[in-house]
Amino acid sequence: MTAFAAFLNNRLVEPGPLERLIAAEEARADLETLREIIRTRHSYVAAVGYPYERAIDAMAERLPERVSVRNLTLQVQKLVQHLGDSHAQVVDWMQVLPDGYSPVAIGIEHNLAFAYDPDTRRLLDGEHPFVRSIDGLPFFQWLERAGDITSGPYASRSQRLARSLRLLRHVSYMRRELGLPAEPNIAFELCDASNHSVRTVMVPVAAAQMAPGPLLPLPTESGIRPGNIGYLRIHSQNDSALAARIDQLMAPLRDTDALIIDARQCGGGTRECLSALFPYFMTPEDGPYIHNVARLRAPAQTPLQTLIDLLKVDDKAMSYRADPGLPAADRMALEALLAGFEPQWQVPDDDFTDWYFGVLPAVAGKPHYDRPVYVLMDWGVGSAGDIFVSTFKGWRNVTLVGSASNGRSGNSIPFLLPQSRIRVRLSTMASFQKSGEMYDGFGIAPDIAMEARMSDWLGKTDTILDRVMAMARRDRPKAA
Repeated sequence: MTAFAAFLNNRLVEPGPLERLIAAEEARADLETLREIIRTRHSYVAAVGYPYERAIDAMAERLPERVSVRNLTLQVQKLVQHLGDSHAQVVDWMQVLPDGYSPVAIGIEHNLAFAYDPDTRRLLDGEHPFVRSIDGLPFFQWLERAGDITSGPYASRSQRLARSLRLLRHVSYMRRELGLPAEPNIAFELCDASNHSVRTVMVPVAAAQMAPGPLLPLPTESGIRPGNIGYLRIHSQNDSALAARIDQLMAPLRDTDALIIDARQCGGGTRECLSALFPYFMTPEDGPYIHNVARLRAPAQTPLQTLIDLLKVDDKAMSYRADPGLPAADRMALEALLAGFEPQWQVPDDDFTDWYFGVLPAVAGKPHYDRPVYVLMDWGVGSAGDIFVSTFKGWRNVTLVGSASNGRSGNSIPFLLPQSRIRVRLSTMASFQKSGEMYDGFGIAPDIAMEARMSDWLGKTDTILDRVMAMARRDRPKAA
């Protein structure tokens, strides 16, 4: 049972008079529902071999007669982080966390944490910027615990970092998880860069949660930068209006000497921006470009036409191999890729459908951009963002710059646990890069690694963009 202690031992307050409670039998019924969902629909648990059935049994054995739905929510949240699925989480689980927030945010530079005010973008202590401990506990223990709760042991470093930085603001909850007492103030032990000078700063716990702003303040406007360098800001993968403006945004950038596509912190969403943008870098000779393949765990006896239509939606736009209406060119491209395809994980044939695939055609009349392209990426890129950067990776004239992406692609859908009304989002698709590598747990590595510096987090500089601008000016084609 100790193997499951991470989610068996929630340290929450005792249920209060307004706490929603259900009977143990109802909670066990929901756990059985969850077991069946994982067994029949989940796509990644077999890839990591986690003994989820034993874990669910251990949870069921420990239930009190009356079960707090909040406690159950957080236990299920922790459980599903062990499924090898970077989309897995209880829907809106952070809304049930107890009150008590840190007004101080944490940034990372060269694996060192620093503390700053997210509203003013000022350091908590300019002479002692780095965090050694919080409430007497080494900072790395806070970060590791937050990563376990939000992402689990199989997630990429980028995924754990992206989610942990937001959870750390929920200081009352994190204190309970770490076995620390509730106090009116938070003790930040800070040090200088040499780790010689140390100072402790006491910060009052905030009763109300502040609206979370961007972790990194980044440019918002596209345009031509000095030196005739094009700059295209893809701030979101979930903005249909942005996707609809790609042609408008690209129009003045077509004659630049190099192009920077800034996808940092773009998150996930749909593949609309990718579909609108990538044909600018294709020629008719490229033919259909298969950039992503996947297999789905659909309900047994799902009709063929349903399978054909299932992923033909904006957020996936994927075709099905068994579709008799596939264009001949798409079918030939897929079969050519699959002939030499070696997936990182061999998906069990009996449990999954045939292959789905993402395909990008060359678009007749689309202006062709054939000069150097730099795609900026970081740990805020995930899901549809992962698909975006992996599609560009390895393409001619393209260099990926920044830090690794989250690593998540799975056609996640919410499943209802009917007694508690908890909704659990789980992946139902095993998704692979064109190279055969998985997304989940790994992410996409840049060609050139660069990480944001402290001054970037504080909104004073954008050193990554500055460095890439210098690269672009250096590498642009020389005039004849």
